[in-house]
Amino acid sequence: MSFCDAAIIILAHNGEFYTRKALESILTAETKPAEIFLIDNASTDPTPALTTEFQPKFKQAGIRWTTWRNSENKGCSLARNEAWAKVTSKYTVFMDNDVAVCTSNWLQLFLKIMNKNEKCGILGAKMLYPQPKHLIQCAGVLIHPNGRIAFRGRGKNRFDPKYQKYWPTWALISACWFMRTDLRETVGYLDETFHPVQYEDLDLCIRAKLKGYEVAYTPTVEMYHFEGGTTAAVTSIEYQTNIARNSLKFRERYHRLFKTFSSDIPLEEFTWKDKKDFNLGEELDLRLTE
Repeated sequence: MSFCDAAIIILAHNGEFYTRKALESILTAETKPAEIFLIDNASTDPTPALTTEFQPKFKQAGIRWTTWRNSENKGCSLARNEAWAKVTSKYTVFMDNDVAVCTSNWLQLFLKIMNKNEKCGILGAKMLYPQPKHLIQCAGVLIHPNGRIAFRGRGKNRFDPKYQKYWPTWALISACWFMRTDLRETVGYLDETFHPVQYEDLDLCIRAKLKGYEVAYTPTVEMYHFEGGTTAAVTSIEYQTNIARNSLKFRERYHRLFKTFSSDIPLEEFTWKDKKDFNLGEELDLRLTE
């Protein structure tokens, strides 16, 4: 077992089942964070009880534990920013509560890349579906010149050679990424105008790139993602309306930049495929890998 000078920030608005899996996976992984922040964003399910249950476990593991409960759901950007401001570790991990560790020494592998490349500001993992096929959910983000985004590798084989290489990009999803904590001083915090969620992570990546940092996907770290678990409490109409609203803000802000992007990416890459299209089934396999 080894420790990494990193703080993991997890927000939870309901989804107690997923949050439990996330916390258990962090404790059982080979490398441990120095500190963890668990923020209860006004959950109405048994999520608050997890604090009482897991606090002594993290303390016993030697991990600093900080938690609080918001009286209302503050959304993703504001709630994460409040935690990020309190981080004392050199690195910060954003991790959705519906994500579980797959690669046992994940933090060490992230750190190794950061140590080799001082320009790297944000690193994203290979996100896998937790069902036994372990298809790719996201291997970095593609952006079309018109501003449309796509989850690269979505539905592809986990070991497809195309997604087995380090890949500098303009954007990543924050379901799980590893970043330099001091980006908050050099780049700024998540933009809270992207409320309550969606596009705030892509926006931060682009701002980091424009400040001279590298943003990249690494296949060496794999994480399981119960896609949609984080936002399951949002009704479909409300959720889709929010995506459309924040997408418009995102495109308006960067439309001149996007026009300089390559148009060689096939348009089919930007056709959204629902996870139901992959026939994943209900069985889960969350085993740790080396």
